[in-house]
Amino acid sequence: MEKIYHDKLILRGSPLTGENPQPLFRGPDLAVAEGLGFPADKRYSFGRETGFRILPYTMQDRYDRELRDMEFPSVVMENAFLRAEFIPALGGRLWSLYDKQRKRNILYRNPVFRPANLAIRDAWFSGGIEWNIGRLGHSVFTCSPVFAGIVKAQDPVLRIWEFERQTRLFWRVEFTLPENSPLLYAYTRIENPDTFGKPLYWWTNTAVPQTPGVRVFSAADEVIYIVPDTGAVKTMAGGRLPDLPVLPGKDASYPALSDYSNEYFFQNDRACGSLREPDSRKLPWESAVYEDGYAFGEISTAPLLYRKMFCWGSGRGGRRWQDFLTLPEIKPLTPAGPLLGETYLEVQAGLAPTQLHTADIAAGETLDWVQAFAALNMDPEEAHQKDYGAARAYVEDKLMRQIKPSALEAALEAARSRSAMEAEITSMGSGWGALEKAVPPGLCFPAVSISEAEAPWAELLRGGALPPRPPSAGPGSFAVDPAWEKLLEASPKTEGDWLSPYHLGVMAFEQGDTLKAAACWETSLKQQENPWALRNLARAALAGTDGKTGMEKALEYYRRALKLEAPPSPAGSAEQANGWDTSFLEEYVPLLIKAGKEEEAAVILAPYTVPGILETLPLPLVDAAAVLALNRGDDALLDRIFSLEPAHIREGNTTLVDLWQKRENRRSSKEEPPREIDFRMYTPC
Repeated sequence: MEKIYHDKLILRGSPLTGENPQPLFRGPDLAVAEGLGFPADKRYSFGRETGFRILPYTMQDRYDRELRDMEFPSVVMENAFLRAEFIPALGGRLWSLYDKQRKRNILYRNPVFRPANLAIRDAWFSGGIEWNIGRLGHSVFTCSPVFAGIVKAQDPVLRIWEFERQTRLFWRVEFTLPENSPLLYAYTRIENPDTFGKPLYWWTNTAVPQTPGVRVFSAADEVIYIVPDTGAVKTMAGGRLPDLPVLPGKDASYPALSDYSNEYFFQNDRACGSLREPDSRKLPWESAVYEDGYAFGEISTAPLLYRKMFCWGSGRGGRRWQDFLTLPEIKPLTPAGPLLGETYLEVQAGLAPTQLHTADIAAGETLDWVQAFAALNMDPEEAHQKDYGAARAYVEDKLMRQIKPSALEAALEAARSRSAMEAEITSMGSGWGALEKAVPPGLCFPAVSISEAEAPWAELLRGGALPPRPPSAGPGSFAVDPAWEKLLEASPKTEGDWLSPYHLGVMAFEQGDTLKAAACWETSLKQQENPWALRNLARAALAGTDGKTGMEKALEYYRRALKLEAPPSPAGSAEQANGWDTSFLEEYVPLLIKAGKEEEAAVILAPYTVPGILETLPLPLVDAAAVLALNRGDDALLDRIFSLEPAHIREGNTTLVDLWQKRENRRSSKEEPPREIDFRMYTPC
């Protein structure tokens, strides 16, 4: 008999202790280019909606590298074949999927919770299966709670759901583990409540153990791959497995052979039909087959057509990332089997040809599909034969025998039939869905979910105005879509109300109207002096076209915000003595250096570069301290910085290793960079 019950996951981890209170405004879409062999029919939406965007969310950048004992409430689904454990507080992540028959973990199960700056909102962790909606990058929910509940259908169903605010889409994933079935089913449903169409981004990211001989297959051998080392221009090219120009002489279907962080996307529409006209006779799939024939298998209905392979590679930077995200020496709490190690790869499933593309969802449209996850045994000689095409055909046949397409279609119909049934809530998500009118049938966002973050906006809906808030409490949460702007513009003008014009300025600036935004923030200051509007005026000055004048204006706004008649003295790593949030200095000090005002920057940074505080500084201040130390020839400070683990290093950020290289070039040294700071995804020969 299948079981679903509540449990708890005990881990060592680094908890998130807060969020950055500043609004971080959107950037332009990425520069993209078509490399050799890029398919002409894949140009639509290439590079669309790829720019930096955070609002209305804030950055989850308050954590460190210290491990503490942590407890996560979990939901477990179990039958005679599988044990699946989900963490609602971490975006509904499927933390582990254990094969009870073979006594092996199917997924890569991280033995620690160790956030790193890899998600849209900064904090991300590796392992398990992640559900990504919204836009390019790891989901805004990946380190946030989502709703979870049990649907009392014929078979018990675990449902997770939320309202995604950037795209204004409702999403849910429902899990079933039928009795006497070796398959875990996941039904995903995305609903657009609005009267206009939107770009749509979805990727299911599955981490599985990487071994020297694991091989990856999918429904097609045609792939689009990232061309490494092309700088700011993201270049993608086309080819066919197993031979790719970026890995000359190597079989690219073996991730362990890649010497750099590598990814390619299987163009399964070639085999399975188009997004809108799928071929029901052939469903998209992906599999990772190990040396001994043990395999992870995944298959879905349309429109989830495309698949991806990502690996960190065997280079120094890739190995560093693998270690940085876990602790190989810590053993998991349950039996791991021989495949669990410090390395993993990801096999992913998405709606668009690559993650630099988006799909579309029409006005009022619902898109849904079913995925099935399983472990199976294969003949290792057949799956690892040199003829890639023959090996792929063999793996596909074995997978289709294990996971019948008819079973997926039946699971899809069953899920659709219960879609209006509400779940008995067991874990709360955010309260933003409770403020929406057009909530899809079956989804519940109770008023009790409204927290301190949503409460001011709930009051705007009820009473027509944001409640008063002192500047010392910060600006609170953000809302930026036009419906909220219209309500806020109609609210009464109240003496001393600095908050309403502040938020109207945030909305305008996010929409690209710099002049309106600046006027709103000036109004906010007239109502009440506050550092938040001053900081935003600094960003507006930098966004202008007056060059040096804009820089000077920005610095002056920051000085006013920080009340810098004299340099501040530190009071720990998170805040300054007068209550300033560290986010002000994270922006101000690098700006001073950029403006050539290194003496002023050095005076501010000096109290923060002492032992005990330097180790906990945010990365922008660590980078700034390293720049100053290099320019001043302070090798002692540089050596201390280069020996630290930078807790918030971003994928692709090579500032520290570049500074190390500059110093070593002066010395004519040929040594390798310190391992602590070497996170380079690609190292040219």
